[in-house]
Amino acid sequence: MNRYRPLGSAHRGLMEFLVQRVTSVYLAGFTIYFLVYLSLHPVKTYNAWSTYFGNDAVRLAWALFFISLLLHSWTGLRSIFLDYIKPTWLRFTVQVVTALVLIALGLWTADILMRRAA
Repeated sequence: MNRYRPLGSAHRGLMEFLVQRVTSVYLAGFTIYFLVYLSLHPVKTYNAWSTYFGNDAVRLAWALFFISLLLHSWTGLRSIFLDYIKPTWLRFTVQVVTALVLIALGLWTADILMRRAA
């Protein structure tokens, strides 16, 4: 008799748990920072926005925000798909479409953040 029971995917959930928690902390912190920043320094013109986004640290913070948002979305949606979509072909299709949409959004975000203010 085998004394050791296979764990299967028992360790997989820890990584998803950590991704959800770490990204949610960054998303919440950045949202609070941005709301406070906007309340203290209202940005009303295109030139003001260009100046704000002209700072490399700001673009990096926004890049981390969107990376966190995409990772958080993928992890949460994937868990929902695994729990509630039972036909394997449908689950696979929905996951592929979701992944492609999130990749497209990530590339679009990267394109926007990499542009320099004219």
